[in-house]
Amino acid sequence: GAAANAASNPTTRGVSDHWAYKYPRTLDSSTLETFPPHRDSVLISLLLLLLLVWCEAPRGGGGEKRGRAKMHHTSPVVNLYPLSSYTFGTKEPKMEKDTSVADRLARMKVNYMKEGMRTSVEGILLVQEHNHPHILLLQIGNTFCKLPGGRLKPGENEIEGLKRKLSSKLAANSTALQPNWQIGECVAIWWRPNFETIMYPYSPPHITKPKECKKLFLVHLSEREYFAVPKNLKLLAVPLFELYDNVQRYGPVISTIPQQLSRFQVNMVNP
Repeated sequence: GAAANAASNPTTRGVSDHWAYKYPRTLDSSTLETFPPHRDSVLISLLLLLLLVWCEAPRGGGGEKRGRAKMHHTSPVVNLYPLSSYTFGTKEPKMEKDTSVADRLARMKVNYMKEGMRTSVEGILLVQEHNHPHILLLQIGNTFCKLPGGRLKPGENEIEGLKRKLSSKLAANSTALQPNWQIGECVAIWWRPNFETIMYPYSPPHITKPKECKKLFLVHLSEREYFAVPKNLKLLAVPLFELYDNVQRYGPVISTIPQQLSRFQVNMVNP
């Protein structure tokens, strides 16, 4: 709904802010004693240091290259195509079910009593412009932005449900123009402990019955696709540098996507 990311209020404090942690504990230097090193301890330390240097030294004329190759091999890869590779059209308006945050939370409470915890999925669609990653966001009105996606039906598969939601938001009515949705890695899970706007990237330990679980999936786009945007919405390509740490504008879910994507190896493809 239009208030899906209304949790962007940066002034709301966490439910666990009142916890007091006893650690890490600071040691008082007056209680510490120092001892001269034993000769055997010095020898053992030198041997361990030599062993560490030997293990780190490249051998066989390609240790450094093998290290880099291994690092790249373990990083998930995502190919980004230019924004100009995609075609955009319009379709009939898709009206929001709620007109305010209060209405949305009230409807969520009613659905929770009937179906239990709400499960929602959203897609991260990436393109590139000027060799920099951009995320496709739907804009409602003049300021509110959200990722394409929505609530799953009870018992619905996450991948199939996300494909259904993406088609509802961005696919043309013609079956011949349906995008090839390739759902990839789950990059984040967010929890709503109560019927409030704030969400957390963890489930607080004292919350036994969270009200919503939201999962964000990376969507691998093909080189060319056609997107049909509802007439009452706008589709924006927002650069990562605009999203990063911009909680006040985009909310905590969207503004932390740049950090979540940092583990991926991004290939800028320019046909």
